[in-house]
Parts: sequence; structure tokens; C-alpha cells
Amino acid sequence: MNSIIGLSRSSVPAASLSHSLRHHQHGAGAGGGLSRPTPQDDLDLPSDSPLTPDELYRLSTAGTPTTVTPSPEPPTPPRIVELPVRQHREVHLNCELVASSNASLKLRASTLMWFHDGRPVDAFILDKNTRGSGLGHRYMRDLLTGQLRIANARLEDEGVWHCEDRDPITGIVISTGKPTRLIVLEPPRSLYLAVDGRRLDPGNLFLPVKEGAELAVSCVVEGGHPPATLAWLLTPHHTPGLNTSGGMHPHISEAHLGTVLRAHHNATVTCLARHQALAHPLNQSLQLHVQYSPSFAISRVPGFGFPLREGIPVSLKCDVDSNPPASPVWVKDDGAPPVAQSGDGFLNFSAIRREHSGWYKCTSRHLLGEYSSIGYFLNVRYEEGPEVTQDPGPDGDSTSDGRQVEVALGGAVQLQCPAATVGGCWSRVGTGGRLQPVGPGPDLTLDRVLYQEAGEYRCVVERDPAELDQWRADLDVQLIVTGRPAVYPANKTLTAMMGQSLSLTVEFCANPPASRTVWLTDSRVLRPGEVTDTLVAHNITAGSSEYCHQAVLTLITVTESDQGEYVFLVRSQRGLAEGTVTLNVTRASSFSVAAARAHHITAAVAATALYTISAWVVASNLS
Repeated sequence: MNSIIGLSRSSVPAASLSHSLRHHQHGAGAGGGLSRPTPQDDLDLPSDSPLTPDELYRLSTAGTPTTVTPSPEPPTPPRIVELPVRQHREVHLNCELVASSNASLKLRASTLMWFHDGRPVDAFILDKNTRGSGLGHRYMRDLLTGQLRIANARLEDEGVWHCEDRDPITGIVISTGKPTRLIVLEPPRSLYLAVDGRRLDPGNLFLPVKEGAELAVSCVVEGGHPPATLAWLLTPHHTPGLNTSGGMHPHISEAHLGTVLRAHHNATVTCLARHQALAHPLNQSLQLHVQYSPSFAISRVPGFGFPLREGIPVSLKCDVDSNPPASPVWVKDDGAPPVAQSGDGFLNFSAIRREHSGWYKCTSRHLLGEYSSIGYFLNVRYEEGPEVTQDPGPDGDSTSDGRQVEVALGGAVQLQCPAATVGGCWSRVGTGGRLQPVGPGPDLTLDRVLYQEAGEYRCVVERDPAELDQWRADLDVQLIVTGRPAVYPANKTLTAMMGQSLSLTVEFCANPPASRTVWLTDSRVLRPGEVTDTLVAHNITAGSSEYCHQAVLTLITVTESDQGEYVFLVRSQRGLAEGTVTLNVTRASSFSVAAARAHHITAAVAATALYTISAWVVASNLS
């Protein structure tokens, strides 16, 4: 037991106390164990006490104090000093006895013993008579100092060494020397790389690998004790980088590239092996030779954004980035280009013409297949002079009773009242025949004509019912505007709060009529009449003139991701035009993401139902 029963200061007589102690000493039972003491003896009570033996025993031990003696702490093990040494070198181990003087050490030197991992070592004794001898012995102990010399250190010499001073008669250990851990260093012999278990040729630095593939490289070091530390480098560094892990063996390390990118082309993967026995680390490298499909970059001279007018020189350039390299081939409208292509990917137009307008793209044939760039529309602008055509009369044209004047978009035209007419006033015929005054007569000049100015114009003079010639002079002029398409956004920049509904409106004009219209966002392409869960592209409606129409795109619920540019494209026989609306999104203080999502879903369902009903009504009217 870890506790000792102490004696309390009580009024028990000494005779009773000695009697109780004798009982404890001589009360062994038949089994050889100690029997429980008799309560009457311990408490000096008469034998005829009314208490039972168990009650008397509890009474006698209830107030007995105990004293716990803590167990002694284990001695702190001595600190082991590590001593690295190169293989085949000579090692000197000093015997530093604990709490012993140099004088006593010399007296007991003859009784010292060395131990290797707890096993005694048979060492040759060197004294003044045998010094210089001992050839053939690897372990030699100096008689005077106790120093142990190990000649030609080997791997089996690695471990913990210590000395002990023992009594020469009894063999009892008097003192123990400080332990030393001997680490025998063996440098690595070689280092190599392997892929899929195949050892790579160190003379061939290139490793072919396809873009998007997974790469695993193993680094194996041969020899070395303790095992060398392996590390990896990827030069230049790219993201994602190398994922490294230790192999099943301490001499193997692995590096992984989850996805090889074209940015890894010509990158160098290096394995380094560092060791205490090496002045410089060993290294092996390989260079990644990534095969990747072509990517195209189209440039133009003059640069994009500069209008191309008929007659100026223009150059288109196609650059192809691929490995192995591939040559660019220009295509116009899925056919050959109108001018010859140079070897470096240029299409050079010495004087661009209107018939050169169209869709151009760059193609290439590669080891991995055939590839093509996105299309680029080359739009050539040109001027048209005004044309005046005489209408054959009411029988020839049901929309005009007089003359027709055709003018190009941006051109100029002059309207004149009929001959022999003095004064007069020019008006534009609006909806329902309502006249809108535009200028005095007899001449009306319109400069830089827009599509919105097309329509019927009437020269109104003072009328006298008796003079019929003046009635004939009251004739309409139909102004016809032709040219490339044009797009006019109602607002080029809008700011909306998150959670609101917003509509983007543009007016587009074209004569000849537009053959295709489309909305472009960052992630979607919508034609008028299409509906998604977040956007509604409304059907085309009438605009400000017979050649103009209105297009509306509604964002059901504005979110932060809706910020950016929205482009409306119009294409006709005369070219391509676009209008851009820039949307900025701000967050309202009371905006709730959950409420916005709920409203977003409800609004999308309502918009879809509305368009379904509209389509049914239109179909019913057409039938």
C-alpha cells in the first residue's frame, strides 16, 4: 500500500496501545494474511460490550488519519548529444563521467568500460607501452583519458555510445558518462526521375504531354544514410503548381500536376536531394513539352473602332498560338478571301471596297484536329448621292399621290413646292393625316438626313376654291431614306438598384429592312420574343418612322451580376450596326436577397405566361 496508517493523539492508555500493536503483529490467519484486529483490544472495551464486532471495527477506524507519501519522480534521462560523422572516417568519443574529477578519473581509467546500444565493447587498451600499436583493432580505448577511438566508421557503428566506471571488485556502477548518438553519414550515389514507372534518360530533358492531361513524376534517390531530403521546383512558377507527396519508400518522392496547362509549356520540373554528406544538392530536371490546340488573335489596321470608309487601305492579321505550330488560313463567308493571303497571316486590301464587307474568320489545321476562330464582320462604309424618282401617279403607287425623293442616310436633300407657287409652308404628314410644320417654303433643305426624317412632306399654300390649279399644286412628297442600319439607345448609361426591375430600350432603323436583330449580354444571346428566367426580350414594335422600330430588354430582377454592357446588334444587306447600354448596379439599404429571389421567380413565371398568351392571340388573328 502507498499509504501509512499514523497514530492519532487520543486518550487511549499505553498498555492498550501496545496490546493493539501486538495484535496486529501476531494476528495472522491460517492463510498467512493479516486478520482484522479485534475492536475490543483496539478500544480497550469490556468483552461483554453490546456492540457487534463490525460496528466496533467501524468505530475504531472512523477517525484514523492517513498520510500519503508521494512516489518519487523518475530520474530525468541524460540528454543525448548527436555526433554526425562521414563513413570510413576516424571517430573520437570522450568519456565524460558525471560528478567526477579529472584526478579520480585517471585513477579509475583502468576500470572504465564502453557500451554500444547497451552492449559492452571489447576495446584494445592504449597505454605508454602499447601506444602506436593496435593495428587491426577498430575500437581502442586510451588508458589515461578513457577516450574511445573508432577507426574506419561503418554503418553498424551508428547508435548510442556511453562509458561507465565500475568498482573493480564488486562490478557496481560508480558513475556513468554522458551518452553520444553516433550518426554515420553515407552520401547518396545517384538521383533519377521516372514517369509511369519508366526511368527517364538524363540526357533527354523533354517530356511530351498533352494539354489537360494529368502528370505524375517520381524522384528516386539511390543510397544515402540517413535518407536524403527530397524537394521539388517548378520554374517558372504557375498556378496550379506541383502537389508533392512522399512515396512508399523514404528514398522516393512524387510530384503531381492535376491539369497540364498550355502555360506549362517549356516549364522545368526539378527534383533536389539534400544530404549532410553533400556540399551541394543532387538534382535532376525535365522540361515539359505541352501539345495544345490553336488559339487565334485577330487584329486590324486601322485599329478596331475606327470606321472603315470605302477606298482606304486595310489589313487584317491572324496570329495562331499552338504547339506544334500551325499556319493561319483566312476564310470569307465560308469561301476564299477576295485578296491573296500573305505567308505571315495578313490580308492586305490596298483600297477597301463595299463588296469586301462580310464575315471573316481564321482557320487552322493542327495535329489535334481542325480549328476555327470566331467570326469577325468587316463593315465598309460608303456614301450615296441623293436620287430623285418621279412617281408614275396614284395608279402606280398606292402610298403616294405625288413625288418620291430618295436620299442616303447622312446625305442632304432639297424639297421644292410646285412651280408657280409663291410662298407656302412645308409640313410633315403625321398619324391620321395631322400636319406638323417643319419649315417655310418654297424650298426646304434637309442636311445630314436621319431615318427618323423619312415620310410624307406636304407643301401647303393658300387655297382659293375657284382656282383648281392650286389644288393640284397641293401635292405630297415621299422622302425615302436608305443606307446602313443605325441603332439609337434611349440611354447609353443607366444606374439601377438591386432587386428592381429594369427595361433597356433602343430604336433601330434600316432600309433595306433589317434581316437579323439580337441582344447580347455577358453570357446570353437573345432574339426578340425570347424569355429566360432572368431576362425578357420583347417583340419588335413600331418606331418613330416607317423605317425605325423599337426593341426592349427587361431585367426581371436586377442583381449585382447584371452589371456590365448590353449590346443590340442589327444586320441588313447594307451592313451591321450596334448600340451599347452600360448598366451600373447599386445596393439599396433595404435590399433582401431572399425577397429578391422570390420576386424573381414570380416575375419570370408571369412573363412566360404573358408571352404564351400573346403568341396564342397573334396566331388566332392570323388564322
